[in-house]
Amino acid sequence: DVMSTFFQFGASIQQEAIIMLKIMQDYDWHVFSLVTTTFPGYRDFINVIKTTVENSFVGWDMQNVIILDTAFGDAKTQIQLKKIHSSVILLYCSKDEAVYILDEARSLGLTGYDFFWIVPSLVSGNTEITPKEFPSGLISAAYDEWDYSLEARVRDGLGVIATAASAMLEKYSFIPEARTSCYGQLEKNDRPSQTLHKFMMNVTWEGRDLSFTADGYQAHPRLVVIVLNNEREWEKVGKWENNSLSLKYSVWPRYSSFADSDPDDNHLSIVTLEEAPFVIVEDVDPLMESCQKNTVPCRKFVRLNYVEICLLSLVCNNLKMSPNENTSFILILNFFQRL
Repeated sequence: DVMSTFFQFGASIQQEAIIMLKIMQDYDWHVFSLVTTTFPGYRDFINVIKTTVENSFVGWDMQNVIILDTAFGDAKTQIQLKKIHSSVILLYCSKDEAVYILDEARSLGLTGYDFFWIVPSLVSGNTEITPKEFPSGLISAAYDEWDYSLEARVRDGLGVIATAASAMLEKYSFIPEARTSCYGQLEKNDRPSQTLHKFMMNVTWEGRDLSFTADGYQAHPRLVVIVLNNEREWEKVGKWENNSLSLKYSVWPRYSSFADSDPDDNHLSIVTLEEAPFVIVEDVDPLMESCQKNTVPCRKFVRLNYVEICLLSLVCNNLKMSPNENTSFILILNFFQRL
């Protein structure tokens, strides 16, 4: 409704889709499939993924876009899911639909060690209720309810209203009367319509930007990356702030989904030193926001945080071009002070 002043402390479909791609980019997962149902918003989700992939310098390879109609039953869903040949799958649907889809995916062997499912907060939903069909290692973008409590959000919401009302009163010497119902006669005044709404769009409160987008979502939402661990608990492993994603690489999202799964022997952690000309360190390409094709992503740890850099090395490049696409690795750059 164009006359609505509805705002929410949350992220849009587009914002969460970008986070999901950033997760993949950070792990160098460029080959993926996209699975959705016809749940509201699925077209927007597909469009933002396609647009981002097509206009990115990153070498994305979106192999399939599969739109499921869960009303047709198991047989048709399985036929569609059998088209998946990538290890990374983005899934957009409701939480109830995800239970059904992931159960079917399990029956096809698509939820084991070699597969990574990434979902928006729509799927993870209430983290206190986790369906048994959700495989360990399921990755989700989510609103930060860990460090941003409901009480803090209510306080910030009141701050937005108070700041906007104060600014409007200062400019127009008028603020609309508070109402507890949508019914009744509208106030007659000479002020432009949506005046308070406009003041609420751009608010800085206690030094923080609490602005909203035109469709009512936060312009800078507090988002995190969570992973379903072996204890069937959602664990925060990364956060999104200042348009940048930082992931806790000590937690690798590979978990045994079921007791009969084979152990994962396909992941390596490699520590190296800068030693030109054998190992050359380069900065991340600012346009691509990732490494050039002839280099390999690497983490340089600075105290408790890390900086993403790129390594140019024959050995590292050989690992990247390994014919076994199920083998993954993390490179860590170590520094020793020379005396």
